[in-house]
Amino acid sequence: MNQTLETIYSRSSVRSYLPDDVPEDDIKEIIKAGFHAANGLNTQALEFVVVQDPERISRYSDLAKDIYNHDCVIRGSSNSILDKIAENKDFNIFYGAPAVIFVFASSEAVTPVEDGSLAIGNMMLAARSMDYGTCWIGMAAGLGYYSTFREENNVPEASGYIGCIALGRPKEVEEHPRGEPKIISWTK
Repeated sequence: MNQTLETIYSRSSVRSYLPDDVPEDDIKEIIKAGFHAANGLNTQALEFVVVQDPERISRYSDLAKDIYNHDCVIRGSSNSILDKIAENKDFNIFYGAPAVIFVFASSEAVTPVEDGSLAIGNMMLAARSMDYGTCWIGMAAGLGYYSTFREENNVPEASGYIGCIALGRPKEVEEHPRGEPKIISWTK
């Protein structure tokens, strides 16, 4: 099988990491792979925040859970699975990963969500090809809009949050077998 397809088919979300640091050069290579993703009108308008400080990662985990709980009160709705996570004081939403990469799009992005999502996909595949594990952390979304997080990480006011991934060497790899794709129409 072709190496690219092997990487795609063997990638899965990792929710348990070794504490080993991820070398800066590896992180830069993974971000570069993300930056090389397709982007609307070739604006190349993505920006990245890398956090490797364990205390800050832990604090951001707690903050993200607090933001989630606050937003649930405001919206008047929640998700039972996420509620349990947010209520667990000992649970780290980044699963103990030694690095977290946040992706933002500057105001020049024509298709920010698409650009950032493709970049995150590329980063996850690049990481897999380098024997790292990743997981897209949806519960971290509130951080991207939170002024303290943005100030601490020098995120420009006009930059929009797209997503973030946990990154590190997998402690264990969970297999998530996939079925066959459902093609609902094929016109020839």
